[in-house]
Amino acid sequence: MIEDTIDDTELAFLEELRKYENRWVAIVESGDQEIIVGSGEDATQAKEAAQSKGFKDTVLFRVLPFDKRYIPAMS
Repeated sequence: MIEDTIDDTELAFLEELRKYENRWVAIVESGDQEIIVGSGEDATQAKEAAQSKGFKDTVLFRVLPFDKRYIPAMS
């Protein structure tokens, strides 16, 4: 079942993401939370920032602007 509520951990992560709007971030999972370990203007910079801190296995994604809505294209 999908939960509709956001807990304090998720809310804190979303607030942290606001600092990285329009940037790429590298995250790792630690227990039940995600931690941002690198960022950059592109995915390569974010990955390199994470690797320089010793994090080799990260998830990369771009933090989209918070003032816009996005609808994924269906093909």
